[in-house]
Amino acid sequence: ANAVARQVRLNQGVVRAAIHAELRIDDLQRIAPFRVITTEASSKEAHLGSPDLGARISAQSIEWLTPENRQVQIVVSDGLSAEAVHHNMNDLLPVLFDGFAGRSFTTGQPIAARYGRVKLAEPLAEKLRCDVVVYLIGERPGGDALASRSLSAYLVYRLGDPDIQKQAARFSGNAGICFEYTVISNIYSGGLPPAEAGGVIVERVSEILSRKAAGNRLMSLVKQG
Repeated sequence: ANAVARQVRLNQGVVRAAIHAELRIDDLQRIAPFRVITTEASSKEAHLGSPDLGARISAQSIEWLTPENRQVQIVVSDGLSAEAVHHNMNDLLPVLFDGFAGRSFTTGQPIAARYGRVKLAEPLAEKLRCDVVVYLIGERPGGDALASRSLSAYLVYRLGDPDIQKQAARFSGNAGICFEYTVISNIYSGGLPPAEAGGVIVERVSEILSRKAAGNRLMSLVKQG
């Protein structure tokens, strides 16, 4: 019982540290030339206490972001575990860059966003006018200590074509739908290894762009052949 209790306390300590860790922008920029944006969450406390703030781009960043009309935009954000970002980016990002280049997808300069939430992908996609945002974000740690390293990739497809938007609305029953999501989760050494995840992400993005669909609608189209 004592051993179990000590292990639980250790895991809880690791989780708390991961949640409160800060995204190290300098480390990311050693991997790739990230441009940095901010959200309306101005501090870690605001980010954790008000999730809606991390879903909105700050006024300062809105001013200099302009439409780029790329097919793919990579965005990296801490979410609820900056440690998940730093444990995976060295192996994951090169696979993504090589994979998208190999398929001749047009891509924007990668973006790093401190204090971001998943829904931040939507205003970014609208502002940049990109087709797909590959949003890489640390998930809420849970379970054992290694879970603090778990990253998710949200592949957010912007329904910019009115005809495609109508198809998505019919499929979902939501007349106001503007985005569809495909999610790849549990990316870390104890789950889906980051280098392997990179290949999966490139393949899924390729399917999204070719089928003009994501999420359940994409899976339905794939099943239909």
